[in-house]
Amino acid sequence: MTDFLPEYRYLPWKGGYLPMFRLFTSARWRLARKHGEPIVCVTASQAIAEAKECVRRILNPEIRAETANTEPAIPDFLDPGAWSRERAERQAEEQQEAFGTIFVRSKPVTIEYVKRRARV
Repeated sequence: MTDFLPEYRYLPWKGGYLPMFRLFTSARWRLARKHGEPIVCVTASQAIAEAKECVRRILNPEIRAETANTEPAIPDFLDPGAWSRERAERQAEEQQEAFGTIFVRSKPVTIEYVKRRARV
């Protein structure tokens, strides 16, 4: 069983120090990175602080939220009743084009257009 116990260490490298950490006692040591590149510190204490900061970024990621501009279901300038009627008429036209007749409660219904108004 692995125990969660973050540990920090540094690795001397080219006159500086590379911060390292591991999150679990049985895990391998990993180099602390910022923007995908290893961090090089001047002192060992800076390396330990950078390792702690890297673990904090891993455990507490920055939370981002975006709001989407959604259009209202019914535009403000339309009357809701008129909008519903227009929508029903459009659906009836689409159904008639697709099937030839419209089915209301499982019964075929033909539509006649007289003086630009639909009658069922």
